[in-house]
Amino acid sequence: MKRRSKYLLGLAALLAAPLQAQDAEWTPLSGARFGAELGEKWIPVPNGDSGAPRQGWLATADGFFTREAHLAYDYVEFDGGGAHEVLARFNHPLSRRLWAGIEVPFYQRAGGRSDFGDVSVNTLVMLAETRNLSVNAGVGWRLPTGSVRLGNNVFAAQPQINLWSDVGGGLSLRGRVGYEFTDSGRADALVLNAAIGQTVTPHDRAPLGDLTWYVAGNWREPSQRRSFVSVTPGVRTHVGGNLFFLAGVEFPLTDRDASFDRRYIVQLVQGF
Repeated sequence: MKRRSKYLLGLAALLAAPLQAQDAEWTPLSGARFGAELGEKWIPVPNGDSGAPRQGWLATADGFFTREAHLAYDYVEFDGGGAHEVLARFNHPLSRRLWAGIEVPFYQRAGGRSDFGDVSVNTLVMLAETRNLSVNAGVGWRLPTGSVRLGNNVFAAQPQINLWSDVGGGLSLRGRVGYEFTDSGRADALVLNAAIGQTVTPHDRAPLGDLTWYVAGNWREPSQRRSFVSVTPGVRTHVGGNLFFLAGVEFPLTDRDASFDRRYIVQLVQGF
């Protein structure tokens, strides 16, 4: 009887172990445990103290990790026509400290020209994370897989540092400092991003759950050419289940050298 009881207790513990791992509570990342956390399973981070969620916005950088699939469409207006782009993106945390993402674009320009774009692969390491702050660093790789006629077939590497912070009242700040190196004859460039936004509804109020307004600014300073600056106002909302909808419009502020007049963007995000 004792042997059978021990067997049953051991079996119960074995069955419960995966549930305990799955239901593990998030804790701040500690620098003292950096090595161990490289292999620990990723745990979604709770909202900041004021309710700001760690959710991606358009034309911004993410200082946090997400596990999502994205499908985006944008239309770019420029002198003499326009262009359509469809972008598929997949994000996956490899552990609490490591993350990878891939982006695959497709283009169609006015006149019917269409082609495959340059694939991007992003690799990040989480440097520090508390409930109200996330800071990661890594490298974004642009691979020359696309068509030259659509401005692709470029290899580039962009070392970067990304930040996210809950600053109170449902407001969050995020940004990036990076530098892009290329071997395609294009000028290397300093890349800066900053964004602010506010989440004004609870998550469960679908289709307007986690309703968030935001404004993102991007500044690209090539080493041999003129600066490019743009601003992108946008919104994000939880429409139900794990599905989210985003929309925004990018406006260049450096009209003299801008390659487009406006860019309209819509995106669906599926979390899992």
